[in-house]
Amino acid sequence: MATKALFPTFYDAETKIWSGLKKRRHYDPDCSAGEVFYCALRNYPNLVIQINDVDGSTVTSGQIRQWGIRLALYLQQEQLTQDDVVGIIAHSSKYIDPLVLACLLQATPFHAVNATRDAETVTHLFAVTKPKIMFCDAADYERIKDVTKAFAPKIITLTGRVPGVPHIEDLLLQPVPGEATYQPATLKRDGNQTAIILCSSGTAGLPKAVAISHYHILQISPFCNSSDTILTHATVDWATGFIAIAISLLYGSSRVLYEGAYNAERFVQLIQKYKVTTLAMAPWQAYELFTHPLATEESLATIKMSFITGGWVALSVLQRAQRLTRACVMFSYGTTETGAITVNIDHTLDNSVGRICPGLRIKIIDEDGNNLSHNQVGEILIDIGSKWGGYLCNPEETATTLRDGWFHLGDMGYFDQDNNLYIVDRKKDLLKYKSKHYWPTELEQIIAELPDVQHVCVVGVRDPKHGDSAGALVIKKPGSPLTQQQIVEHVAQRVVVDYKQLNSGVQFVDSLPKNDNGKVLRSLARDQFEALMK
Repeated sequence: MATKALFPTFYDAETKIWSGLKKRRHYDPDCSAGEVFYCALRNYPNLVIQINDVDGSTVTSGQIRQWGIRLALYLQQEQLTQDDVVGIIAHSSKYIDPLVLACLLQATPFHAVNATRDAETVTHLFAVTKPKIMFCDAADYERIKDVTKAFAPKIITLTGRVPGVPHIEDLLLQPVPGEATYQPATLKRDGNQTAIILCSSGTAGLPKAVAISHYHILQISPFCNSSDTILTHATVDWATGFIAIAISLLYGSSRVLYEGAYNAERFVQLIQKYKVTTLAMAPWQAYELFTHPLATEESLATIKMSFITGGWVALSVLQRAQRLTRACVMFSYGTTETGAITVNIDHTLDNSVGRICPGLRIKIIDEDGNNLSHNQVGEILIDIGSKWGGYLCNPEETATTLRDGWFHLGDMGYFDQDNNLYIVDRKKDLLKYKSKHYWPTELEQIIAELPDVQHVCVVGVRDPKHGDSAGALVIKKPGSPLTQQQIVEHVAQRVVVDYKQLNSGVQFVDSLPKNDNGKVLRSLARDQFEALMK
């Protein structure tokens, strides 16, 4: 049966490779993102592209451009080159946009890390890139100073002030010599230079620093224009958050600045107040929004597009979103490394992630590397059609992930007869809860610290609201008085973040499903856990 699709997908029966539409090139491939952003902002200086609901302020594209130039001149003054790095670890705030712009103007990469990450992860990530200058919120100043002491960057605050520490307003609110004649830097090498550095999902227990090029940034599809208003909770360290900023800077869309924890009721209020047309959300956020009592056809009437990405989402949520908004509801499969891979707008297809985005190719291979055809499950390999900068300072993982031009990201799936892609399992066991990734091995190691635990397997239980909710199958020693609650409490004492808790609890079992080699089959273990929950 024919299905609806945003983009067509083509199948070559001879090579057994699926491909999207050919991507059109709009810019010189060796042009910097900063040059393009600079020209775009100059062309519409009076458009309001940022709305701050906290203080009621608005910022025009002309103001962002002016602030960005002043910050770019500061980076120049500090003698940062295209081989240096600027660090950003902060919540969403007014000056993130001009800071992003400044780095792109100077072609000095920025490395953005989520402000809620634990100290070990932050230390690990910034030890890779060693930023010369760090931007953070005043509330995090002491923590950032401590975790970066090995390379001692200059630290500047974005929100709040710390005595004796420079604040970003000190750098951009007053005129700077040379700003009237400033021109963006040209790239030293080519468009494959690293423009920004985001964090991978952490396939080896800790996230990796993912290099994203100027060329890749300029391939962002313009699904919004200057008449649109965007609302997202994603911060600049998430691909979705950066894309929202980039679209605002490039195409003049207004973006409602969302500060603080995600709240569905507040989302509805902001949609109504600012006549929001475009939403970008993680699956758990979409669940909370579209199941909230205040989310009605009337309150969501201005929505034209809802973009949901970052993990599994229940078909019922997509269908409810479609009913409430009567808009284009797009569920996308993608990664930090590749960007968006597929998009599904047909919500009669249970668990499908849709068809391939323009410029990409996909093949499905078996364990021997042979290409598979329709309805045959194998590993999903992706060709993004451009050069990838890899994981910084990690050539081994880069070589493992990208082989012969194809990304091996560990997802298992198949294409149906209509060329819709389905993800059926994860070859790599990374899990995601409330948009935050966690590695089940870490929790297994913590649980195994308990002397009465004989064997343990942590699985991700599919929670339609939050994603992969951690649950533990435990074989305890015969006669042990160990309780389920004791295990839950032990994990809570060892890890402080909510997404690494045993949110689905503990089930005691006599055995775990294993293959002939004795390896626990995590997908079957998840089925076992879910059966015990019923």
